[in-house]
Amino acid sequence: MIRQRPYTENDLEPVLNLLLTYRGAGFVNRYPTVWRLKLLMSSRLWDKSRDAAVWENGQGDIIAFAMLSKRHAASTAYGLERVIHPAQNRVEVTEAILDWSDQRLTEIAREQRTALTVGVAPFEQESNQDVALLENRGFTLILTGYNVYMGCGLDGVIKTAKLPNRFEIEPLAASELEEYQTLYGFAAVLMEHQKALIYHPQYQHFVVKNPEGKMVAYLECSITREEWIRSRQYIGWIDYIETHADYQGKGLGLALMQTALQHLRAHGATQAMLITTNDNTAAQHLYRKVGMEITAEERVYGKTIDLKE
Repeated sequence: MIRQRPYTENDLEPVLNLLLTYRGAGFVNRYPTVWRLKLLMSSRLWDKSRDAAVWENGQGDIIAFAMLSKRHAASTAYGLERVIHPAQNRVEVTEAILDWSDQRLTEIAREQRTALTVGVAPFEQESNQDVALLENRGFTLILTGYNVYMGCGLDGVIKTAKLPNRFEIEPLAASELEEYQTLYGFAAVLMEHQKALIYHPQYQHFVVKNPEGKMVAYLECSITREEWIRSRQYIGWIDYIETHADYQGKGLGLALMQTALQHLRAHGATQAMLITTNDNTAAQHLYRKVGMEITAEERVYGKTIDLKE
């Protein structure tokens, strides 16, 4: 017997431990990583008590977690993230999560008087059972803009980064966070979250500065040693990379990638992975320059929650 209740701040560590258990059971090469889930929960979960939930077994242990995230507060496009303990009946718990998601999204649609969309990826892309669970709830395959995973081994030669004259790659300092957030082109991230990352030994920010000392490009990469212990797979992740539009085409992204791969290897990683979209050919071209290849696709299923009076 399982029961559902709202997520609370006290659930953070048990949920992260649940994610590590799930990933260690064969999903270490998929998103969300621990770092990704922390970002989503800190910066893209807008109503924590209503847009996230946990499921417990009879002993009170958390055996599943789900959240409805969106990039911006005013957005009507949600993503459904969920984690289920590998020992649980995945069909039963998934049905419970989809029940909760439908109920909550319908509630939001009524409150905001607008239709919403929600997207979710099957646990296993080739699993007919996982896909059928979604299709039976009205989800259909989104044909464009799906995710692809890319990766490479770190046992070969990693070329030394070369930058234009007087450009430098440096670790990000906490005192530079405001400038960093100005450059950051992805959805906004809470300052408190980024401060915590700067001081964590398993997360690294690299920035490129031009001759005047201005940040013009950055990269974030990470490892999770607890996951390595559980899975015996030593994967490091390239989490984010971006170059200011005025400085693209100068090799800054390539230099950052080479620096990051060297950093990950120096900290014990034997593989590097990242996620991008299938239609981002410019990014894929850059990643192939450092030896990465597409390792998997992640198709997303979506549906619209119509406004119901």
